[in-house]
Amino acid sequence: MKIEINPYPLIHPTTIVVIGTLHDGKSNFTTIGDVAVAGLYPPLIMISLHERHAATKSILQTGKLSLNIPTKDLVDEVDFCGMTSANKVDKAFVFKHYIVDELPIIKNAPISLILEVNQKLQIEKRIIFVCDVVKTMVEESCVKKKVFDFASISPILYGLDNKYYSNISAIGFGYQLGKNIK
Repeated sequence: MKIEINPYPLIHPTTIVVIGTLHDGKSNFTTIGDVAVAGLYPPLIMISLHERHAATKSILQTGKLSLNIPTKDLVDEVDFCGMTSANKVDKAFVFKHYIVDELPIIKNAPISLILEVNQKLQIEKRIIFVCDVVKTMVEESCVKKKVFDFASISPILYGLDNKYYSNISAIGFGYQLGKNIK
């Protein structure tokens, strides 16, 4: 039997990503878990940021950002970027990175996307950005038979219990398992 609890977005754990922007001309990294795929055709990503984030200001100015998916070996750096404001601390030193299309890309993140803002919506103090994926860059060693192998990475997942998790294993193929239902 289900019981009702306070309204909460219990679709967690969710993938942790690190947003890359330029803040006052320096690379800035912001950790978020408020991210979702908004479509495949066209490829769209949604992110939600507080209006006071330095990254929000940068995205509003430039209309673009990088989205990096770090692995569990970067969890300390990821957590630091979620705890620290670029309005107070220069975070350019946290990750080894390089610049693509005037955006910082984390060198050791196996997936990096270049996003351009398509639409934005503000709800209270949150700004939701719907972004077009304009470039997808993946670590070559994670591609097998021309397909990205998600099992080859250990992404960081975040639960609403305030814990980080990392575990990916395939359990079947989409649009195939349903054929077992008669």
